[in-house]
Amino acid sequence: MPKRRSGAAAYAGGGGGGMAAASGAGGSGAGIGGGGASVSGGAPLEVAPEPIVVNNVYSRTRRRSEDVLVNFTGPAAAVVHSGSGHTYNVGIEPGHYSCECPDFTIRHHRNPNYACRHVRAALSAAGQTAPGAVAAASAATEAAAAHVPRRAEDAAAAERQDSVAGVWAEGTASYAAAAGQIEPEVMAADDAAFAELWQQAQNPPEYLYSDVLPNPNMTFGLEIEFDGGDRQAIARDLYEEGLIAEPRQSGYHGGRSNPNLWAFETDASVSGGEIVSPVFRDTPTAWQQIEKVCEIVRRHGGRATTRCGGHVHIGTVSPLDSQNSRWDRLLRLVKANEDLLYRLAAGGESGGTHRGTDYVRPVANVQSLDNTSHYHGVNKRRETAEFRYFNGTLDPRQIQTNVRIAAGLVDTASKDDPAVDSRIPDRVLARGTQARRQAINGTPEDHGVVRNFLDTVFTRARDKAAALWLYATSRWQPAS
Repeated sequence: MPKRRSGAAAYAGGGGGGMAAASGAGGSGAGIGGGGASVSGGAPLEVAPEPIVVNNVYSRTRRRSEDVLVNFTGPAAAVVHSGSGHTYNVGIEPGHYSCECPDFTIRHHRNPNYACRHVRAALSAAGQTAPGAVAAASAATEAAAAHVPRRAEDAAAAERQDSVAGVWAEGTASYAAAAGQIEPEVMAADDAAFAELWQQAQNPPEYLYSDVLPNPNMTFGLEIEFDGGDRQAIARDLYEEGLIAEPRQSGYHGGRSNPNLWAFETDASVSGGEIVSPVFRDTPTAWQQIEKVCEIVRRHGGRATTRCGGHVHIGTVSPLDSQNSRWDRLLRLVKANEDLLYRLAAGGESGGTHRGTDYVRPVANVQSLDNTSHYHGVNKRRETAEFRYFNGTLDPRQIQTNVRIAAGLVDTASKDDPAVDSRIPDRVLARGTQARRQAINGTPEDHGVVRNFLDTVFTRARDKAAALWLYATSRWQPAS
């Protein structure tokens, strides 16, 4: 049975009066075991033979007190099992606290005296309290954050942040290992390999129900616009399938009562409407729902026209938000390939014609994604990167390929790897560049731009072939 410590790691503004010494099972503030290293000047600490439950640890993210499970793995090291269901490696060596959680990563960077609730729980489990400066800094930081007004959706977004942070690197590593075992990397830079990929791209890719994205912890969302159709029938069928909360179309961004459901909204730019997904992960349920939504809209006369967009949101809490350099890398990656992105966005059932730049402004002259508007081709939103380049489509295979491309861009931008940086061309490839070159030179294209892009953004051959399908079914777009 796990030992329990009561009232240990209280939150200054919500769980009681600050940090208290651990008590309950295991003694009143005593260390664990006999010999071993001393932590913060307290009793000697050994690896615990069994986990310790620290009661009433306040979570600012979920705004409630929770029990936290602490397993000591060394004299000043522990594995803390958070109330969110996630696990973090924690270090409690005096003056060198560490934790893998996003809260510690962000706030400790700003204030070296800050200790997150996982660190404080580990200290409490060890029978220690945080030194005065640490406790004061932690309380002040969290109390200030607690006074910032939060809407219901902000709390939900924070919950999602906790659900993906701390496991991103592990997910990327497992994906890379699995990809290498299942299929060796095929480099589009190789002429023979590219010829094989080009052959595969002559047909639409297989629609997959799992293992689509480059990281199993990645989140995404969709906005699917369409024209025409029987909106009442569409709403009824979406409701009967359990996809929306009410059997009717709501107003534009009218909100949703259940964040786990889709929303069917009006949109002044199209005659049919916009269907907005919940936050998805790479699961069979997500891809099945996307397929069903497209089928319902098509069945009742909805169609994707040149006025429609198909926006893709990729969650950025873990891959990008902790590092401005990664957002900068994403912008460099997009600017170096923006002409190509407009071409890819017009492939598939769009037939090679992009809907224009009125609602998809180029980022060629943008210096930071912090300065983008809602209507730029890629823009920085709260906890997501929104990609607006893609034309609207009701073909699930095209939607899935669009998500692959957007996810690949974000995943590539998340890699602090000189080899990745070396693959990003030092250029601005503005929309219309390639079309103008072709008109001037009159020579067949060598596909060099797309070949470099495929090798930079993707590892698996099937991802490269899917993106190449959009390229092969499209053309270079004019400047405007």
